[in-house]
This record gives sequence, C-alpha cells and structure tokens, in this order.
Amino acid sequence: MSEVVITGIGVISSLGTGREIFWKNCIQANSGIKKVTLFETDQFVSDMAGFVDDFTPSQYMKPMAYRRLSRISRMAVCASIEAIQDSSIDMDSVEKDRIAVILGTAYGSSTHVEDFYVSLLKDGPRGAQPFLFPETVPNAPASHIAIFHKITGPNTTFCHNDISAESAILYAKNLLEQDKADIVITGGADELSEMAYSSYNTLGVLNPVRSTDNENDYLVPGKGIILGEGAGILVMERADNAKKRGAKIYGKISSGVITGGTASVGKYDETGSQVTRSMELAIEQAELEHTDIDQIDISSNLSGVLEKIEHNSLNKLFNDKLDSIHVTPLKYLMGDFGGAGTIRSAAILLSLHTQHFLPFHPSRMLSNSMKPPFTWNTSNKNSEASLRNILMTTTTFGGGSISIVFKKCG
Repeated sequence: MSEVVITGIGVISSLGTGREIFWKNCIQANSGIKKVTLFETDQFVSDMAGFVDDFTPSQYMKPMAYRRLSRISRMAVCASIEAIQDSSIDMDSVEKDRIAVILGTAYGSSTHVEDFYVSLLKDGPRGAQPFLFPETVPNAPASHIAIFHKITGPNTTFCHNDISAESAILYAKNLLEQDKADIVITGGADELSEMAYSSYNTLGVLNPVRSTDNENDYLVPGKGIILGEGAGILVMERADNAKKRGAKIYGKISSGVITGGTASVGKYDETGSQVTRSMELAIEQAELEHTDIDQIDISSNLSGVLEKIEHNSLNKLFNDKLDSIHVTPLKYLMGDFGGAGTIRSAAILLSLHTQHFLPFHPSRMLSNSMKPPFTWNTSNKNSEASLRNILMTTTTFGGGSISIVFKKCG
C-alpha cells in the first residue's frame, strides 16, 4: 500500500494569511490573539480572540465568485486555492471525479444561521431571506470548494466539535488508501461570530481578558478559553502519484487513531484514559517507540481541564523522557476552534519540511504549578538533529480524542 503524503498547504489564520506569513509568525511565536472588530464586545467579559484581520478574498478570486459566500466559505475556498497552487496540480488535466473534498467544522457559518433566524422572526416564513439559507448548512464550505474548482468526486463534512478537522484528515487518508480517490482536498474551517462568542460568554468559559490588559495576561491555564477562527487546507495524495509527477512532499501521515471516552455534555473525559490510549495506539501503529517522537503538538486551550488531562497522559506515556520532548500548545497563539486541526497540521508539516522546531515548552508548563509570565522557546538549537516524527493530539468535549503521527519523508 502506497503511503499517504501531503503536497499542498493553504492557510488563512490569525497568525497570517498565506502559509509563508503564517509560518514566519508561527516559528517566531507572534500571537494572533487580538482585539475583535467584527462585532461589538462591550457586553462580554472579553474583547480578544484569534481574529483574522488581514484576509481579503479578492486577492484570491473575483468578487462575483465570493460576494454571497459566508466568511467561513470565503476562507475555506481561498485556502484551497493556495493549497492547490502549492501542490502544482494541473486541475485542467486531472479527472475531477477522482478528487475528493473532505472538510471539518464545528459550527459552520453561525453568523448566517443567526441572520436567517432573525429574518424569520422579524418577517415570518414568507419574509425570511432565502439567499442566507444555503450558508447555514455546515457542508457549505466544502460544497463551495468543489464548485469553484469543478470537483465532482466524494464530498463530505465532519462536525465533531474540536476534532472535526482531524476526523476529516483521517477520512481523507482512508479514501486514498482504499483507492476511492486519487487526490483529496481536506481541511478544517470555522468563523468567529457574535453568536458563538456570546454563547461561550454565557457558559462562563470565555477568558476574561481585554485588549487594555498587559500582553499575555490570558496565558494562564484555567483562566478561560480564547476563541479563534480560520481555515487550513491540505492536498493529500498517494506517495507513488506524488513522486510520479515530481511533486514537493511536505511529509506523510504515518498513523491516526480516534478513541471515545465517557463524558457529560459539554465536558471533557477527565480520566484521560482515551487520550492516553489514542496516543499510544498512534505511536504503535506508526511502528515507533515513544523515544522516536521529536515533538508533540497538543490541543490545550487554557481551559485548565484539558491542560491537566494532557499533562497526565503524556506523563503516563513518556515518564522521565518527557522533559526532553518539545511540547507545543499552538492554540495559545491562534485561539480554539473546531477547524483548527488542519492549521496545526500545516504547522507540523512545515516544521518537518524546513527542519525547524515549532515554538515549544517543557511539558511541566501544563501542570497547575505554571505561573506567569509565560514565555515561548523559539530556539532551533537542536536543528543539527533530524526532526522526523511529530505527534499531534486533540481532545474535544464529549469524550472524543484523536492522535496523528506525521513523519518526514526520505
């Protein structure tokens, strides 16, 4: 069976629009957390988020192509344009029915859901705005990617909370391994909206930080979640196809495991047993030892609960070796959202490709003993050693957990 590799990357995120700017800000640990200007925030405990403020869809496509698209669909389509261009695939010569589009999103366009519902309440069934409705369904971004590129192959959207994008990646891998597609455009996307922001605020889980506070005041586990938004798209294909056409290969997906635990609605599985299990099985299926993992990208989101779960799981797996492994909570730089998985994957793949470590910390930073100030280690002093295997682990409320091992090719 041919290995599954990644040959194209597209990123629209609070860390930068376009993979080059994104990567530069990522390795320098330049935070994408900033004041929200999309909507009024005076009534909320916070006015900060991983907000994308430099995104202009006209840089990627004509206004006629995006004028009725929601913010999430615009970001997803534009990220797909960059990813396909990066992969050097000639879309005019490939079989469009052998290309799949697989996306993940937690909430889709909650802005359009709210606007359509308000128009329904205000004007009744006959007055509800019909042009808003198509964007209220979660699979709209994936559909718009297919329409824009004239792709007619499988089209699927996963809505699995914070593991939505990761679920899409693993499904894409399966399609390629089973020869159901030759190329898969896979990714994750979510938009920042007033409705989502208000919901997290009402639940009392929003980080109470304001733009007038000192820099990095929000970086305290247990203080609250910082929301984010963005879109990440990967072009995946079998290694033999990629090598045949001389494609640039960022890395390969060596293994991926999804597990499920028992948790109350809106809560994490605090036992952490399935988090540990997914990581252990992913490493085993990649035919690696724990000592072969060079870096770990975790899904900690400042909730405090997730930090504790991941810290305990990592301790169980790596024991005394853990202090020598670089741990990266990338959501601390770009906020927490369901489609974040492919943006995190993009960072991992760029790290493998350039042999530059992601900004990191020793694992003890996750423990409850961590005190401010919070500083990132952006050193690449270990660059003489080959960076070959990176583990990404993600846990969501409701009990789900996914671990993926990315490996350098060659």
